[in-house]
Amino acid sequence: MDAIAGTAINSAMLAARVEETCLNAWPALQEVHYDGWLLRLADGKTRRTNSVNILRDGTRPLDEKIAFCEDFYRRHALPAHFRILSTQDRALDRELARRGYVFADETVTLFMDFNEHPPRASSDGVELKETAPTREWVDARLAISGNPSQSRRKLEKILQQLSLPAVFAAVRGPSGQIDAIAKGAIHDGTVCVNLVATRESERRKGLSDACVSAIIDWARQRGTQGACLQVVAANSPAIRLYNKLGFTHELYRYHYRSPSA
Repeated sequence: MDAIAGTAINSAMLAARVEETCLNAWPALQEVHYDGWLLRLADGKTRRTNSVNILRDGTRPLDEKIAFCEDFYRRHALPAHFRILSTQDRALDRELARRGYVFADETVTLFMDFNEHPPRASSDGVELKETAPTREWVDARLAISGNPSQSRRKLEKILQQLSLPAVFAAVRGPSGQIDAIAKGAIHDGTVCVNLVATRESERRKGLSDACVSAIIDWARQRGTQGACLQVVAANSPAIRLYNKLGFTHELYRYHYRSPSA
């Protein structure tokens, strides 16, 4: 096997491992496996936890599988969103497009190899809480993201479902309130970073940088070899920040196919 072929295989294996990590790091409240596809449910608020995820090809006809998914989500009073990875066969994507499903929310999966970018020491001023977040952390998440208070129960239920080693980072401002947050969860030697957010008035001060760096250092101390995260492809400022931190490998992208209505 030549070096190029070997690199392609290694990249594919890493992409598969990171995808598994990302799914486990942000669990749904309910999941159904169907012929290689994973159907996720979580109160219907976001596509990430309320969509069809393709794990393997399976054996059933494509028409039959799409019909099963549409019926499944219809019974839960939800539209059928299909999450399509760039590493997968394009047959499903083409068929959904033919049926009028629209392209939405292209997202980039980035990876940081600790051998290439050794994590720096944890930043001063970052509070880390392991296993579960404090109520104040959840309050900050809801306030920063602009989510209504009704979202609290869903967020808390999802975080209660998380069974991986996890940490919740926070940075406080001069007033004592939490101005920036992030979460990390470890699976199979990789830490997945998500829920990175900073109050609008406090942005461009390095607070998100500090939270992410602290999580990466926390994970390195627990034997991880790398970190991953997923960011909307159109969010150039965030991608530049993550590239600067060491997330320099783009492993794959994904997008959704959603009903046009």
